[in-house]
Order: sequence, then structure tokens, then C-alpha cells
Amino acid sequence: MRRPLLAVAAALCVGAAAIVAPAAPTAAVDLPSVQAEHFEVLERIDQLDAQQGERSMGAVSGDPAAGWMEIGWVGEVPESVAAVADEARAEGIDVRFVDAPASAEAVAQVAESFAASLPADGAFGLQIGAEGVTVEVPTEAAAQEAGTDPIPLDDRPVRDAIAAAQGEAATLGVALEVEVVDEVPLSASATIDPVGRAPIQTGRTDDAALVSGGMRVLTQFRTGAFVSCTSGFTGVYGHRPFILTAAHCSDYLDDRAVRNYAGTRIGTSDFIAELNDGARATDLGAIALDYEARTHPRYYTNQTASTAVTSALTTAPPSGYRLCSSGQVTGWKCDLTTGAPYVACYSSSGRTECMHVQLVTSSAGRAFCLGDSGGPVVSPPTSQGSIAVAVVSGIRGTPVNGCGPTGLIAPVSDLYSLIWGAQLHTLP
Repeated sequence: MRRPLLAVAAALCVGAAAIVAPAAPTAAVDLPSVQAEHFEVLERIDQLDAQQGERSMGAVSGDPAAGWMEIGWVGEVPESVAAVADEARAEGIDVRFVDAPASAEAVAQVAESFAASLPADGAFGLQIGAEGVTVEVPTEAAAQEAGTDPIPLDDRPVRDAIAAAQGEAATLGVALEVEVVDEVPLSASATIDPVGRAPIQTGRTDDAALVSGGMRVLTQFRTGAFVSCTSGFTGVYGHRPFILTAAHCSDYLDDRAVRNYAGTRIGTSDFIAELNDGARATDLGAIALDYEARTHPRYYTNQTASTAVTSALTTAPPSGYRLCSSGQVTGWKCDLTTGAPYVACYSSSGRTECMHVQLVTSSAGRAFCLGDSGGPVVSPPTSQGSIAVAVVSGIRGTPVNGCGPTGLIAPVSDLYSLIWGAQLHTLP
């Protein structure tokens, strides 16, 4: 969502007490397979919730190794949803429902209203937890170090906007609080000389007519600078093949020329108007390939090796689940754990761009680096392949040597909900 000279935020949250005791962890777990089963259960419940006249599902978290999943729910759980949970329990997945004061969709609408009314420019973020929404405003020093304007919390219009949002949130039974922090959300693209090199070359550089995800790409921004990103997943819309990547990798613009790292033009940026400027702002975009291009349902994990994409997650991943990623700088790794939904407001070319993303943390202390943006984020692979979950969006905090321990991802589920008919390329 493009908001020149405005800082915009949107969020969703629920929280309540658990009503079912935790299941005992198993001694040995086939985590990739178990997690895939959890995702399938969540997708079924989300689809049933979407068929209601009004959304009821809230925040979702779990521990696939321990075998449980906790789902926030407004009011009584429908029989159809309870039946899915019962089937899952019979298969060893302890699905629990907890009371939620408001649906995720309802709280998101409150946050969107706050976003539209905040008269300020600069990077900040909103973290959504069980107790409510925390607006994370960087300190003046952190903002200056990141090259963005500080948010003037003492200004009357800003205070009024926050108070109005807090009142609206209170009517739903959720809280909205402001916290001054030393962290700034930053997109993970890398501005480089077009003939320069990223610190580590781990992605494919020269695909053109036959394309897989996870390759290195370059886009020229309106400033003239070439920006280096990693592509995510291949797909198709109608008869047009595309590669899903991050919206900021094209300067939030459609029709920007994109080339591979070997210098060959492969397509143009697309879907930004639908995925970033629409009713729900995300950090998803696409590279529209030539109609003659062929795509593989695979993503590179280095210059030559690749892994198959078996399916795509059609809902945002719950917090507490394990993920892997492939980026041109960090390479292939499986050290990520999903966190809370997040709204990142990135400072870009004298304006602020805000979008729905999600937090991830790295057990190795290096989630993503500048240049990883747009790269594939997947479930841990089984023998058949991986589930497409998200693309790399950014990092949260001041980067150290271009990297950060906390990352931000853009779930691919938003592609399906915002562009009817678009499909990622998966194994048949």
C-alpha cells in the first residue's frame, strides 16, 4: 500500500486462555511430515471459516514436535470445524480452541483505519501478540542510523490518531500499545553496482528460457540504481508464467525491467497494483516472464541443486513452526521459527510503504541478509519436496554486516486470496 509522506500500519490479533491440556511430546518426530499434516488441518479449518458470513478464526500457534496446535476462535466452534479437529486428534494432532475477543479480520480493519490516519513519515512496525497489538516506534537514534525519519510521538495529530485507534480496538476487547524500541524494519534488498557481487553467490544466475525459483535477479529502480534480490517461486496466471518475489524488489512498481544476474532480461515486474496497492497491502510481487518461457516447480538451493515444490500453503503459517529459506547471501538453511504476524512500514525513496508480513527468528542468529529479499521460504523438505510458505521480505533491527537475527516474511497465501486464478507451479 503506497502512502507518500504517511506511515501506515495494519494488524490482527486475538488472545485467550487454553481450554485443553497440552499433549506430551513424542520421543522421535518426523518433523517435515508432521508439520505438513498440521498445515493441512489448518488449511481445512481456514477454508471452513472463510465460508461463514463473518470470520471467527484468530491467532494460531503450535508446536509440531510436541504435536499440538492452538486456534483462537470467536464464539462457539461450528460442528464442521470441530469435526476436522476431532479427525486431527485421532491422527495424533492435539487441536485446541481458545476464546478470542474478536476475529483477526475485525482487528485488522481497526488497524487499517489507524494506518490511514497516522500523519507521520518514517519506518516502524506493529507486532501482534496474544495480549494485543504493539506499535514499535524506533528511537530517534535508531531511525537516523537506518536512514529514516523518526515518528514524532509528541505531535498532537499523531497522539490523536493513536488514541482513536486505541478506542476502536478497545470496543473489540483488544489492546493497542505504543513502545519505543531500538529496532527498525528494513527491506532485505541490496543496492549494488550492476557488475558488482553480493557477499556470497549461492543462487542460480543465468536462467532465462527455463526458469526455477531461488535465482539471483536485478531490477533498475526509478533512482537508476540496480537492486539485487532473490526470486521465490514459479507460477502461472492464465497463460502467462511468472516468478513470485517481493514487491519492494521492483521499487513497488509494475512494468520495471528485470534481468538475471548474468545480464539477460527475463521479464517485467507485475501484480504490484493488486498485491501491494490493494485493499490488503503485502510485500508480494511477480516477475512476468515471456509467454514462451518454461518454468519448473522447483527452487534452487545453490548454483545447481534444486528442490521440488509439492504444494503451497493457502493460509499464513502459525507461529512456532519451523521453516527453511534460500537466499543469495545466506544460502540454503533450515534454522527459522515462525513468530507473530507483523506489519512492516519500510522507508523507501522518500516515502513509507506498509505491508502485512510475519516475524521469523533464526536459531543461528542470522535470519536474512541484504540481497535475500524475494527468496523462497518453505517447510522443511520431505523426500518429495517442500511446501511453499512465503518469500523473504526483510529484517527487523539494525543490520550487522548486512544481516539480522530476526526476519520478516511475506506469506504466499496472500497471492491466492488477492489474485483469483494465480497459481504457484507445484508437482502434479
